[in-house]
Amino acid sequence: MMDDMEEVDAILRAIENHTRREILRMLVEGRQYALRMAKELRTSQQAIMKHLNVLENNNIIKRAEEVPSERGAPRKLYEISKSFSLFVDFAPGIFDIREYNMDDVDIKDIKSEFEGMDYGEALKKIEDEIRELEIRRLKLIKLKEELIGELMGF
Repeated sequence: MMDDMEEVDAILRAIENHTRREILRMLVEGRQYALRMAKELRTSQQAIMKHLNVLENNNIIKRAEEVPSERGAPRKLYEISKSFSLFVDFAPGIFDIREYNMDDVDIKDIKSEFEGMDYGEALKKIEDEIRELEIRRLKLIKLKEELIGELMGF
């Protein structure tokens, strides 16, 4: 089992490449075949397979199933295997990387706030609240940077 920093390192290695991030953008919308991703990303299926292997080896995606094909070998469907949130804070006096596993988060305490809303309304409210939290978080980190700077004489 990986410790927290090994987990963060694995995620950073996996998402550092633009093509892999594009693959992840496609996979968050649902299961995908390598050939379809190759066509959409205008690259070879061999290149896509190399990227899929990196993502799979870092436990971010997995093979969902194999579907028989009339044209040869079974086609493999890939899907997201892990939900996480990653924060990187970098400023004078601050270097912090945090990874949170969203699979372990219990939402029962806030779910009732969105009951009775249609999906579009609920998603908009969620996005608005996330933005407000992000702005507050940035302000707090900036204040932390300022206080550390004063303490350290930056």
